[in-house]
Amino acid sequence: MTSGTPTATFRDPAGSLSLEGDFAVRTIHPSARDQVMEFVTSQFCSRLQDRGDMVAITIKNTPAGLQLLHPKVPVPTYPWEWTPSQWLAAAQLTLSLCAEALAEGWVLKDATPLNILFVGSRPVLVDVLSFEPWDPAPQDHPSHIWLAYGQYIRTFLLPLLMNRMLSWPLEMSLFKRDGYEPVDLYKALSWSQRFSRAAFWPVTLPARLDKKSGTAKKSGAASGSKPAPQHKSPDLALHLLKRTLADLRKRTRRAMPEHAGSEWDNYTATLTHYTAQESAQKLEWVRNVLEDLKPARVLDIGANTGVFSALAAENGAQVVALERDAAAAESLFRMSRKSRLSIQTIHADLARPTPSVGWDNRETSTLLHRLEAQSEMVLMLAVIHHLILMEQIPIAAILDLAYRLTWRYLVVEWVPVSDPMFQSLMRGRDSLYGSLTEEDLLSACQNRFHTLRRQPLENGRILFLFAKD
Repeated sequence: MTSGTPTATFRDPAGSLSLEGDFAVRTIHPSARDQVMEFVTSQFCSRLQDRGDMVAITIKNTPAGLQLLHPKVPVPTYPWEWTPSQWLAAAQLTLSLCAEALAEGWVLKDATPLNILFVGSRPVLVDVLSFEPWDPAPQDHPSHIWLAYGQYIRTFLLPLLMNRMLSWPLEMSLFKRDGYEPVDLYKALSWSQRFSRAAFWPVTLPARLDKKSGTAKKSGAASGSKPAPQHKSPDLALHLLKRTLADLRKRTRRAMPEHAGSEWDNYTATLTHYTAQESAQKLEWVRNVLEDLKPARVLDIGANTGVFSALAAENGAQVVALERDAAAAESLFRMSRKSRLSIQTIHADLARPTPSVGWDNRETSTLLHRLEAQSEMVLMLAVIHHLILMEQIPIAAILDLAYRLTWRYLVVEWVPVSDPMFQSLMRGRDSLYGSLTEEDLLSACQNRFHTLRRQPLENGRILFLFAKD
């Protein structure tokens, strides 16, 4: 097993998950078999699968015990690779499914973004073991309390809220598997922020209560037997639970950061190195390539706000769009949701790809491992010069990675040294990069790619269609 390959999960007491061929295989522990079978054979479970809100399930009885087979998502992503609107979509799905489950006699016992994957622009619940029967009179807690409430706050609401209030990147969730603790956030907020409407309830109040609880315990004031849980009538408990979920939905929407633009999220509308005619020429050439070759899966690297991702999706491709700029990636995802195109947004940097993390670095896999050989065509439009000049990556290394990412075609836009954008990014390093030519690109393609099409543009840029050797 390579370092980038995730191992079977071990945290869920009801079962373990492993990746085998085209399937994610969930092996159910014997003690959980009856409850799992009750859920997966229910009409409620079938309805969620039919709608696409939950991963498809095939039930298989094996000598090893009960197994549930799920089709693998071709390119799974993690919350630290999502835009704010992706976080919101995943949160809304989680709350909606919990509310619907309650009406069917079930409840979500877990509420974390790690239970959600995106298929295109659509969030899908993949942890089918998160459902358990709802007990209107539990023994260990009040009947109107959602046990996953605290987890939802820590893992969904607080990362979004800190992104809005403190500009903490959502990528920081990479280091916070169980989310943020209110007491830690309280220390980071100013006094005015602590008592703001947005932060007082989820951060300040629990942090102050935690502090008082700690003081009481130290003084011995907290000793004594634990009071019995106060149960409501089943109807009232159900009403209060649904009201809690509705309130969380409102608070999560309000935690969304205000749109903050960047120099890249309006990039295609403010091009100075492209005339309208040149831009139309580039668009038409790429459209012809897509229409002629009809790639089933496309990886758009440096997708910006998704003009070419949308073009590929409109031609029938399933698209993975990779963009490192947060504002541009957010615009891209919103566009794909609004247009209902098959575009999966990944907010990540190809030059600094997401690493594997978790126990022994094997609970989640690296971004490059997930992307390798998953696409029939890779688009690298106006990307290579950024990697060369901003990241100092050699052309041969860029082409070597492209070779691993595509199983068939590569589309490249070559930007010459004379181009204004190239000159701007070169920053006086003429001795290093001032002599780069088209021949350097073609030389790096040797034993990797051969040229199928070449299209010079009036601004000096050149579009290439390569095929793997």
